[in-house]
Amino acid sequence: MTPAFVITGFLGSGKTTLLINAAREHFFNKRVALIVNELGEVGVDGKVLKNAYSEVLELPEGCICCSLHGEFEKALREIREKYNPEVLLVETSGGAVPFPILVSLQSLGCSVEAVICLIDSVNFERYKEDSTAKYQIGGSNVFVLNKTDLVDSSKLDLLEREVLSIWELYRPINSFTGEPYYKKVSIYKTSYGRLPQEVFSGIYTVDELKFLGEPPHGHNHRQEVINLIEPVDYDALVKKLKGLPQEVIRVKGIVRFKDIPFPLLVNYTFGYVDISSEVYNYDGPSFLVFIKKEV
Repeated sequence: MTPAFVITGFLGSGKTTLLINAAREHFFNKRVALIVNELGEVGVDGKVLKNAYSEVLELPEGCICCSLHGEFEKALREIREKYNPEVLLVETSGGAVPFPILVSLQSLGCSVEAVICLIDSVNFERYKEDSTAKYQIGGSNVFVLNKTDLVDSSKLDLLEREVLSIWELYRPINSFTGEPYYKKVSIYKTSYGRLPQEVFSGIYTVDELKFLGEPPHGHNHRQEVINLIEPVDYDALVKKLKGLPQEVIRVKGIVRFKDIPFPLLVNYTFGYVDISSEVYNYDGPSFLVFIKKEV
């Protein structure tokens, strides 16, 4: 599965800057696809590969930059087939909501690591009543209060409360269970769209996860591998994951469940649980890798 991050936020909030900073600072050693809406916003040069759905610029540092103009899923398939990126960074339009993109990415076998919503700390009052902005907030599980160098601490505290209040009202609901998809969020305060490494940590591929599941592997201050001896109950594990403390930001693993013939990939990111992909040809132990915030 290809790890993917979705970056959303209202017009002018700093999405493209965050996207480029993340690619350069946190994924410099990986093949990264930067998928944006308007290529001109990125301000890079390169040779354009045109087709019915997209434009692609080949960039230095192992990155490509793609501007999607048509059907998202067809264009994304093409990018993956031609370039085989190790990480996808997808920027939504300032006038679009992120949740349908999350669903499309999952349907194509991508592991959505986080939906990151940028908040313009300076101009939030001007657009906070816009319905698109509200659904962008509701459809995310990581908030980035950007441009914090331009506002005082009291305004930031008020802004954080307002954003969380909107998130409570507009987060998507599972039509089968009636529960919200997101149980919790993480909030970061920054300037110039820069985020700590922990936001992008633990983006293991299935092959990397298989290696982590092979004993002996201990743990350090921010990562711990737990082996599971017997098949586990699906609902019980989901409940346990949803109740994890805030400092646990990501859980990845391969787990065998009762009454399910194949082991499944477990993906927990900032409070969002996704257990849906079968892992074939795996005969190792069930395990989970816990990633925690630095303290």
